[in-house]
Amino acid sequence: MKQFDLENNKEMKSGFKVPENYFEQFEAKMMEQISKEKETKVVSLFYRKQVWISSIAAILLLAIAIPVYFNMAKENSLDAGTIEVYLSQQQGIGITELSKHLTDEDIAELENNLSINKSNSDAVEDYLSESENLDYYINE
Repeated sequence: MKQFDLENNKEMKSGFKVPENYFEQFEAKMMEQISKEKETKVVSLFYRKQVWISSIAAILLLAIAIPVYFNMAKENSLDAGTIEVYLSQQQGIGITELSKHLTDEDIAELENNLSINKSNSDAVEDYLSESENLDYYINE
Protein backbone atom coordinates (compact mmCIF):
# COMPACT_ATOMS: atom_id res chain seq x y z
CA MET A 1 0.00 0.00 0.00
CA LYS A 2 1.18 3.40 -0.87
CA GLN A 3 1.55 5.97 1.85
CA PHE A 4 0.03 9.34 1.28
CA ASP A 5 0.31 12.64 2.97
CA LEU A 6 -3.01 14.39 3.60
CA GLU A 7 -1.56 17.84 4.08
CA ASN A 8 0.59 17.93 0.97
CA ASN A 9 -1.51 15.90 -1.45
CA LYS A 10 -3.30 18.13 -3.92
CA GLU A 11 -5.62 15.42 -5.17
CA MET A 12 -7.33 15.08 -1.82
CA LYS A 13 -9.56 17.93 -0.82
CA SER A 14 -11.35 18.54 2.43
CA GLY A 15 -15.05 17.65 2.44
CA PHE A 16 -15.90 20.79 4.35
CA LYS A 17 -16.10 24.16 2.70
CA VAL A 18 -16.93 27.44 4.32
CA PRO A 19 -19.11 29.75 2.22
CA GLU A 20 -17.60 33.05 1.22
CA ASN A 21 -18.09 35.89 3.71
CA TYR A 22 -19.53 33.41 6.23
CA PHE A 23 -17.70 34.74 9.24
CA GLU A 24 -18.35 38.34 8.25
CA GLN A 25 -22.13 37.73 8.18
CA PHE A 26 -22.21 35.28 11.09
CA GLU A 27 -22.48 37.88 13.83
CA ALA A 28 -25.31 39.77 12.09
CA LYS A 29 -27.30 36.55 11.47
CA MET A 30 -26.84 35.40 15.05
CA MET A 31 -28.04 38.72 16.48
CA GLU A 32 -31.04 38.62 14.16
CA GLN A 33 -32.04 35.15 15.39
CA ILE A 34 -31.62 36.10 19.03
CA SER A 35 -33.87 39.13 18.65
CA LYS A 36 -36.55 37.02 16.89
CA GLU A 37 -36.85 34.59 19.79
CA LYS A 38 -40.08 34.99 21.68
CA GLU A 39 -40.05 35.97 25.28
CA THR A 40 -41.05 33.21 27.63
CA LYS A 41 -44.42 33.54 29.28
CA VAL A 42 -44.28 34.20 32.99
CA VAL A 43 -46.91 32.29 34.96
CA SER A 44 -47.95 34.18 38.02
CA LEU A 45 -48.21 32.34 41.30
CA PHE A 46 -51.12 34.59 42.18
CA TYR A 47 -53.19 32.96 39.40
CA ARG A 48 -52.70 29.51 40.92
CA LYS A 49 -53.61 30.92 44.30
CA GLN A 50 -56.78 32.41 42.82
CA VAL A 51 -57.78 29.02 41.37
CA TRP A 52 -57.31 27.36 44.75
CA ILE A 53 -59.30 30.03 46.56
CA SER A 54 -62.18 29.81 44.09
CA SER A 55 -62.31 26.01 44.27
CA ILE A 56 -62.35 26.10 48.08
CA ALA A 57 -65.15 28.69 47.99
CA ALA A 58 -67.18 26.50 45.61
CA ILE A 59 -66.74 23.45 47.86
CA LEU A 60 -67.82 25.43 50.94
CA LEU A 61 -70.85 26.77 49.07
CA LEU A 62 -71.90 23.25 48.08
CA ALA A 63 -71.27 21.94 51.60
CA ILE A 64 -73.65 24.56 52.98
CA ALA A 65 -76.26 24.54 50.19
CA ILE A 66 -76.87 20.79 49.89
CA PRO A 67 -77.94 20.17 53.53
CA VAL A 68 -80.07 23.32 53.52
CA TYR A 69 -81.83 22.16 50.34
CA PHE A 70 -82.61 18.71 51.72
CA ASN A 71 -83.80 20.11 55.07
CA MET A 72 -86.16 22.49 53.28
CA ALA A 73 -87.58 19.59 51.28
CA LYS A 74 -88.35 17.73 54.51
CA GLU A 75 -90.00 20.76 56.11
CA ASN A 76 -92.31 21.35 53.14
CA SER A 77 -93.90 17.91 53.37
CA LEU A 78 -97.03 17.97 55.53
CA ASP A 79 -98.18 15.02 57.55
CA ALA A 80 -101.70 13.62 57.25
CA GLY A 81 -102.79 14.94 60.65
CA THR A 82 -102.03 18.54 59.73
CA ILE A 83 -103.97 18.25 56.49
CA GLU A 84 -106.91 16.62 58.27
CA VAL A 85 -107.09 19.40 60.86
CA TYR A 86 -106.92 22.05 58.15
CA LEU A 87 -109.70 20.43 56.12
CA SER A 88 -111.91 20.01 59.17
CA GLN A 89 -111.59 23.72 59.96
CA GLN A 90 -112.37 24.82 56.41
CA GLN A 91 -116.12 24.92 55.90
CA GLY A 92 -116.08 26.17 52.30
CA ILE A 93 -114.30 23.18 50.79
CA GLY A 94 -116.64 20.78 49.06
CA ILE A 95 -116.20 17.33 47.63
CA THR A 96 -115.78 18.66 44.09
CA GLU A 97 -112.96 21.01 45.11
CA LEU A 98 -111.30 18.24 47.07
CA SER A 99 -111.63 15.71 44.24
CA LYS A 100 -109.89 18.07 41.80
CA HIS A 101 -106.69 17.77 43.82
CA LEU A 102 -106.77 13.99 44.32
CA THR A 103 -104.88 11.69 41.97
CA ASP A 104 -105.87 8.15 41.03
CA GLU A 105 -103.34 6.82 43.53
CA ASP A 106 -104.89 8.91 46.31
CA ILE A 107 -108.37 7.64 45.48
CA ALA A 108 -107.19 4.02 45.43
CA GLU A 109 -105.50 4.52 48.81
CA LEU A 110 -108.67 6.06 50.27
CA GLU A 111 -110.75 3.15 49.00
CA ASN A 112 -108.37 0.69 50.65
CA ASN A 113 -108.29 2.64 53.92
CA LEU A 114 -112.05 3.05 54.10
CA SER A 115 -112.65 -0.58 53.08
CA ILE A 116 -115.14 0.37 50.40
CA ASN A 117 -114.75 -2.44 47.96
CA LYS A 118 -117.00 -5.12 46.50
CA SER A 119 -117.06 -7.24 49.66
CA ASN A 120 -118.32 -4.36 51.82
CA SER A 121 -120.50 -2.69 49.19
CA ASP A 122 -123.60 -4.65 50.34
CA ALA A 123 -123.18 -3.39 53.91
CA VAL A 124 -122.79 0.18 52.70
CA GLU A 125 -125.92 -0.09 50.52
CA ASP A 126 -127.93 -1.47 53.46
CA TYR A 127 -126.77 1.37 55.69
CA LEU A 128 -127.64 4.01 53.11
CA SER A 129 -131.06 2.52 52.41
CA GLU A 130 -131.90 2.54 56.13
CA SER A 131 -130.67 6.08 56.59
CA GLU A 132 -133.18 8.91 56.60
CA ASN A 133 -130.72 11.27 54.93
CA LEU A 134 -130.33 9.25 51.72
CA ASP A 135 -131.22 12.26 49.57
CA TYR A 136 -128.53 14.29 51.33
CA TYR A 137 -125.87 11.65 50.59
CA ILE A 138 -126.92 11.37 46.94
CA ASN A 139 -126.77 15.15 46.40
CA GLU A 140 -123.32 15.40 47.91
